[in-house]
Amino acid sequence: MPKIVRICLAAVFCFLLVGVAVYANSRAHFMSAPVWDDGMYTIVTLDERRQGLDIRGTVPEILETFGPEYASLNEQLDSMVDTLIEGTRRIRARSVTFDYKIEHTNNLISIVIYANARAVTDRTTVLSLNFDRRGKRTTLTQAIGLNITPLAEGKIAEMIRQNPATYYAAFNAPPTGQAFYITNSHLVLLFDEFQLSSRPGGTSRIQFQLENIRSYTLSPQNIRMSTGRYAIRMIPLRTVLEGLGYDVDWCQTEREATVSLHGETVIVLRPNVNNYQVQGILQRSLESAPTMHRGNMYVPISFFDQVLYLTAFSINPSGEIVFISYLGR
Repeated sequence: MPKIVRICLAAVFCFLLVGVAVYANSRAHFMSAPVWDDGMYTIVTLDERRQGLDIRGTVPEILETFGPEYASLNEQLDSMVDTLIEGTRRIRARSVTFDYKIEHTNNLISIVIYANARAVTDRTTVLSLNFDRRGKRTTLTQAIGLNITPLAEGKIAEMIRQNPATYYAAFNAPPTGQAFYITNSHLVLLFDEFQLSSRPGGTSRIQFQLENIRSYTLSPQNIRMSTGRYAIRMIPLRTVLEGLGYDVDWCQTEREATVSLHGETVIVLRPNVNNYQVQGILQRSLESAPTMHRGNMYVPISFFDQVLYLTAFSINPSGEIVFISYLGR
């Protein structure tokens, strides 16, 4: 074997050994990261008067037993408390009382801090610190692995439609910028008192069952383009909806596709008919009529976010379409 070949093979072998060692070390570090328990924090009682403001209540302080990031996390908690105190000053509060809530899964710890300010009108505000087992701060999108902004916005819009006298129709804050916590079964987004609703009573919340948040990625090869003046992306109905958890049944006699969820009919579509039915009643037209190709029904991409309940899509740089849907209420 030529010398140059032996040198190259040795270099490749060393590179692989280094890669395996780095992976094993990082995996071992994560696996050795502590699982959260009550012995990793203590409760600090607040009882002071600062610049005319009475500050009371309790907040958590993370102990060194959590790991090397405990000091950094405590700095972030202190910053949250200071931010909430500053917010009470802006409404000229006389006092503020703190409380907290801690939720955790195997991978995420959420510390929620509540501040109840007493002024002319009492008001509760809320912030959260969310971090993984190694102490790294985690965003909502990172925690879920999906951008659920459109689902949260859809939930808010539904709340406003159902009770317009209570909820603010002009609300436009990004839902994923809100405080949140995650349990093993639910995601909960928290909003300050009076942020969503004019009704007093503490913070408002939007709740999702994690098992009902579904996603499906469609490759560009499965997309067709409509014919006619405008080229519209046409999406295979059954492929995507069954990937999201819906059922799609085709009736050859009636030549119609019935979309159902949890055994209940959601919508009925017919090829080359530019409308759809809900509970037997014709609804508005689609962007383009459904078409058949090799035994599969294709619908315009706008069908998914304009017709289905709490469903949205985005197109990534690879041209894949990522669909996300919430199957609960």
